[in-house]
Amino acid sequence: MTGIVQIVGCGPGGSAWVLPRAREVVAGCDVVFGPSDLQALFPEYRAARMDLPSRVETAAPLVEAAAGKGLNCAVLVRGDCGVRSLAKGIERLLPAGICRRVPGLSSVQVACAMFGVDWDQAKIVSAHGRDPGELDRCALEAPILVLLGGGDGFGVVVERVAGSFGPCRIKLASDLTLPTERLVELPAGGSVPSNLPSRTIAIFKKDIQ
Repeated sequence: MTGIVQIVGCGPGGSAWVLPRAREVVAGCDVVFGPSDLQALFPEYRAARMDLPSRVETAAPLVEAAAGKGLNCAVLVRGDCGVRSLAKGIERLLPAGICRRVPGLSSVQVACAMFGVDWDQAKIVSAHGRDPGELDRCALEAPILVLLGGGDGFGVVVERVAGSFGPCRIKLASDLTLPTERLVELPAGGSVPSNLPSRTIAIFKKDIQ
């Protein structure tokens, strides 16, 4: 009998932001896969724990092997499992029908709430470990653009994206819900800090004429 794979959204990073349903699901699993910082959000559970490679092609066989032994598995992902997470890739590579998604609070949702920004019309672009390149027309015409990224070179990417996006206000959220959290609203024409933490979200909100 094949086990069930629960892909669990763990929220933006702080322990208080993990949803109760996520804790219930993890408590009922035999094996918990995920990076050490996400596993640390569930210290009370005694399931077997395994680190998970960031590349889905490497991660999926490890999860499939455990599920194939009849073990129920939790795969911990950052934020919400439906926003730029491993969930889609894991589901694609595992046998059909064994995966379930457990939603969590996304970093985008939390960042927009903290800045008082409605994000129902936002276009989300990922720059995690890569340059997003030229923005497509859909992104350029959106009233709000959310850029996910951080770390070395991200400030340069933010500056370039701002130049393409047009007149806008830039809001930067780093290390959300963690003790090192930093929220910055840049003044019009203000320069972007070069030393942005590795977990940073940039929100571009068009100036409405």
